Amino acid sequence: MLYRAAETAQALFLIYREIALDKLIVKAERTEGQLRLFEGTYQNEIFLPFPKHLIKDENEKKAGLTYLACGDAYGYMDMLIKNMIGGIISKLSEMSIKLNAKHPLKLRMFDALKEDRYEYQHEALLVTLQDGSSFVVDIAGSQYGHNVPVMPHDTYLKTMARDKSSPIQQPFGYQRNQMLIGCNPQVLLDPRLLDPRYHSANIIRKANEHLYQAFNRFLATWQKNNMPLSAMLKLKEKDYLDNQKNLRTAADKILLNARSQIKVVPNDSLESPGPTTFPDLKSKERTFDEQIAELVRSASANGHEVYSIR
Repeated sequence: MLYRAAETAQALFLIYREIALDKLIVKAERTEGQLRLFEGTYQNEIFLPFPKHLIKDENEKKAGLTYLACGDAYGYMDMLIKNMIGGIISKLSEMSIKLNAKHPLKLRMFDALKEDRYEYQHEALLVTLQDGSSFVVDIAGSQYGHNVPVMPHDTYLKTMARDKSSPIQQPFGYQRNQMLIGCNPQVLLDPRLLDPRYHSANIIRKANEHLYQAFNRFLATWQKNNMPLSAMLKLKEKDYLDNQKNLRTAADKILLNARSQIKVVPNDSLESPGPTTFPDLKSKERTFDEQIAELVRSASANGHEVYSIR
C-alpha cells in the first residue's frame, strides 16, 4: 500500500510540475553521463512549456521536471500524501540529505553564463509504519537518476546517501510552511526577493498557491464522488490502475484549467484572488464540488475566469 501511495504521489507530482514548470530550458546536452540543461532569458513568464523537442527520454524528462523541486513535492503534495497514508503510519517526518547521483543533472544558470555547481540538500519523507518498519518516500529523486519512489530507510541511506550520518529531520508540514511563508504579502513584497535572475520568484510562488488550492479541492471532490484515496490503494491491481489513471487524467484537466485562470498584469503589486469559478459551466451558482465533478466528466473546459497577479 505504501508503494502504491508513493507511486501515485510521484505520478501526480510530475503532472503538477509539467503544468507548473518555472524553468526556461532552451538547450540540452549529454556529456560524460551528465544531462546539462541551459536556461534562456526570462521575460514575464510564470509557467513555461516543457521542451519535449529537446528531451524525449522519459527518465530525462522526469529529471528535468523535478530538478530543484524536491521542496515543492512536499509543499504542494502534502494533502495528497496524508489522504493516502495517514491510516497506516505511526510517524511521518521530512528529511534533508545529500544524495549520490546516478546521472548527475547540471543546469547552466542565467543565460548559460555559469554552471550551477552548488551541492543542494535533497528533501524526502521518512515514514514509520505501524509495525515499526521505516521507509523513505522520495517522489522527486528523478533529478538524481533515482526513479523508485519508496525504499526501506536503511537501504536508502546505504545506496543513495552521500553522507551516511543521520539526515536533518523536520516535522511533516515543514515544506508546506515554507511555501506559505513565501506567500505572505510582507515577504512577497520584500525587494530582496525580486532578483531578476529568479524571474520574480514571489509571483511564481503565488501562482503555485492558486494551483495548490485548486488541486486540493479537486482531491476532496474526487474522493467524494469515487472513493477515498486510501481505499483506492487497496483495490485489486487492475481496478487500482484504472482508478489511478482516472485520477491522473482528471487532475491534469483541473490543473490545466486552474493555470489558464492565471495572468500577470503589468504591476509589481499582488492581488488576492476571489473564489475560483468556471464560467464555461452551465451555472455559476453551483457549488465548487458540482463544478469540479462536471469538469472531471467533461472532455475539455473551454472558457476560463482570470485569476490576476499584479
